[in-house]
Amino acid sequence: MKPRVLAVAALAALLLLVPTAAQAKGATAATIDGGGPGGLPGGPITLKGDGEPGSGTDLGMLAEGAGVFTVLFQDGGGGLTAAPTDRLGPRYTITWMFADDVGKGREVRQDVYPYATGGPVTFMPAGQPVFDTETAGGWYQGFDGFRAQLIELGLPNRAPLTPATPKATPAPASPQPAPAPAPASSTSPSPAWP
Repeated sequence: MKPRVLAVAALAALLLLVPTAAQAKGATAATIDGGGPGGLPGGPITLKGDGEPGSGTDLGMLAEGAGVFTVLFQDGGGGLTAAPTDRLGPRYTITWMFADDVGKGREVRQDVYPYATGGPVTFMPAGQPVFDTETAGGWYQGFDGFRAQLIELGLPNRAPLTPATPKATPAPASPQPAPAPAPASSTSPSPAWP
């Protein structure tokens, strides 16, 4: 082969070994566990591969549904400062694995409440090291398709919680009529007439 062809082939092989910026930013794996006593019936669920949102992979779609990049860096503006409901249901944990610039993995934890009233909710604590920064953290309101995806991955098929019904307050008591005067007794003395 000609030296020029060899150089191009070597460069192409080298480029295949170097991850692209998109691959370097997305999660490389995620493990879902929890849900209460005993955890998941079949054990933890693990996904590996390209977790970049928009990749179309199960891992990428999990990252999109969980709002992982919104609460990781707060660059999407969709994070919430408080939970959108107090009816969250069982908590599961997603442990995300991100490769840093030197190829070491960084774990980031995120709680997920798939059956919350109004749609799935996630929470990522702030201050977890990732890449060359720390997680911004916060709450994220997912969409119902995210709950369906989690069920397809192996979470129990449960309906979302319904909104709490307000406790019925008793109606104010209506005023009672004044008691009628007691009838005169037949043994009472007769009035005296002059």
